[in-house]
Amino acid sequence: MKTLSDIDVKGKVCLTRVDFNSPLDENNNLLDTTRIKAHAKTIKRISDNKGKVVVIAHQGRPGSSDFTKLKLHAENLQEILGKNYNISYSPFTHGPEAEILINSLNSGNILVLENVRMVENEMKNRPAEEHAKDPYIKSLAKVGDIFVNDAFSAAHRSHASLVGFTTLMPSVAGLIMEHEVVNLQRVVDNPEKPCIFILGGIKPEDSFKVGEYVLENNIADSVLTGGTISQLLLLAMEKPLGESTMNFLEKKKLLQFLETAKNLYRRFGEQIKTQFDFAVDEGGRKLYSLGDLPLDSPILDIGDQTIEEYARIIERASTIVLNGPMGKFEQSGFENGTLAVFKAMEKSNGFSLAGGGHSVSIIEKNDIKLSYVSTAGGAMIQFLMGKPLPAIIALNAN
Repeated sequence: MKTLSDIDVKGKVCLTRVDFNSPLDENNNLLDTTRIKAHAKTIKRISDNKGKVVVIAHQGRPGSSDFTKLKLHAENLQEILGKNYNISYSPFTHGPEAEILINSLNSGNILVLENVRMVENEMKNRPAEEHAKDPYIKSLAKVGDIFVNDAFSAAHRSHASLVGFTTLMPSVAGLIMEHEVVNLQRVVDNPEKPCIFILGGIKPEDSFKVGEYVLENNIADSVLTGGTISQLLLLAMEKPLGESTMNFLEKKKLLQFLETAKNLYRRFGEQIKTQFDFAVDEGGRKLYSLGDLPLDSPILDIGDQTIEEYARIIERASTIVLNGPMGKFEQSGFENGTLAVFKAMEKSNGFSLAGGGHSVSIIEKNDIKLSYVSTAGGAMIQFLMGKPLPAIIALNAN
């Protein structure tokens, strides 16, 4: 996969696909600008090397509450890069008006195009060759010289702006795309042992697939679990969790993954660690052990003994990968397990990697220092499951 280091951008129009998708409040104000800050590094690199940067990005999807224009994103990018950078915003995604704006750019200038998901065929999953025939791709390809794909977090989709340009012009990976691939490849190709995967959160379908892949392919030596992942595995071990927790799992439609949990435990039970004490809310954080099951209150976090055991395993590991919190970390008093795991990763001398939106926010809020933090969610999961990512395939084929 070619990168920015392999190409001269001076005086060239660089169609730069990023992922500016950010959480918004009810007034469509940006609540978190982590991704914009991350992609600003690639945009700055191109601008500093006298390239003309045309930013292609999305926010939300049609019909969703966070589907909006990118004017605020462009303004935020200006704040991040500072007044020495010439940044403008286009209310057009493509077409004659956008082409005029692009053709008027001077070297080092930056133009943020309107939300690409306002384009009719953007979100259709098609091969690169088919997308290349779309009027949207043709319009921008006509005025572009180089395609820079920096949107690793969307790389698991075969959307027009992610793959369509690669058959029409020289295409390279941006800094974020390059760093994500290099660091994730380090984990799945030849991780230094012992290698530990930590799976939590409330997405068992993805987590169980990751667990199966890394254990089956001898990538991970063991898997530590928390959140609903641990709870479903405990049910697979025929442990009675209690009516409150069962009601929560049923309400979230997570019991459909119980059979998957049973199969995973049946195959790799000796390598899978589940929590053996529990934190519940009974006027504050109260702890119970396995012998106390079933519990009247819902399980909100791993308990102190589990925290101690997990920390011991993590600190001795040479490679640690985390995806998902250990419990309801956003509730005061129940962030202990998640924070303790992160701090153990920080303390370890091994290579530590975490990903997903929740992980990024916790890491930033608590100033946790890890080897690498991925801004991706779905794409990281697909990568860790050994699945090919269409946007990366398209870049490699260029």
